Amino acid sequence: MNRKLANWLAANPGGAALVTGLLGLLPLFGLGFAFFLPGAVPALLVLVRGDRIGLAVALGATLLLTGAMLALGRPVSVGLVYSAWILGPPLALGLLLRRTQSLSLCLQVTMIAGAVLVVLLHLKLGDPQQFWAPFVRDLAAEMEQRGWAIGVEEEGLVETFARTLWGWVALLTVLLALCALFLGRWWQSLTAGAGRFGAEFQQIRLGLALGVVAAIVVVLSLLTDEPLVDDMARLFVGALTIIGLAAAHRRKAQGGGSGMWLWVLYVMLVVAAPPTVAVLAAWGFVDNWLRSRTAVQRA
Repeated sequence: MNRKLANWLAANPGGAALVTGLLGLLPLFGLGFAFFLPGAVPALLVLVRGDRIGLAVALGATLLLTGAMLALGRPVSVGLVYSAWILGPPLALGLLLRRTQSLSLCLQVTMIAGAVLVVLLHLKLGDPQQFWAPFVRDLAAEMEQRGWAIGVEEEGLVETFARTLWGWVALLTVLLALCALFLGRWWQSLTAGAGRFGAEFQQIRLGLALGVVAAIVVVLSLLTDEPLVDDMARLFVGALTIIGLAAAHRRKAQGGGSGMWLWVLYVMLVVAAPPTVAVLAAWGFVDNWLRSRTAVQRA
């Protein structure tokens, strides 16, 4: 099924643009988990058909999404910004991957771009707590009017949540782009050679320098109470978690058990995210450190 879909999308750019637009509408109707799906299509077209076709698909989907926003009573600017957010980063990573054939480099570039984004948000828009607190209160009030009592006003939860949002925005953007790229690369591997993506994903790493920076930032976030440092730490913990997942998949591919534990790991990411993320991030740091040191010694 997935191979047929990938082949059809690659062979029909017009249909791919339509599918991208339709997938981009899913999050607007409450399917938030689908945010990464639309970006995977232009990433696939870039990888399979080249830069121009991928860009054309992204532009066609942008027109469709902007028109849909107008039909929903929202201004053109909202459609353009939304399209740029869900399609721009995956498309750029697809272009980079096509030229370098390196998922690790894509992860590294994404993390550097995410760190720059966090710094710019803090410098340009100021204290996240002051910026976001009114929006969080309005959202909480609207949700309570609909019968969803979430109690964010209790014990300063509005301020606590608001001060972390720059980091969450950057982390969501990074994860959206990477997941879209991974899906696009997997689709491409189905058309060119099954198993190629898995082998590439299992070798993904941050590198020695960024791994050290990640460790320093995470430690500083535990020792200080600076919003910028905390937001950077969230970003790097997200990257290390991805590397931890890659290490888990590599262990399974090398015969490490039946594979049921891998499914349990993904379930734990949903039902017990904080401790599972901590374990995966620690595993990711160790794995990245060992493989990066080996790569440096061989160079």
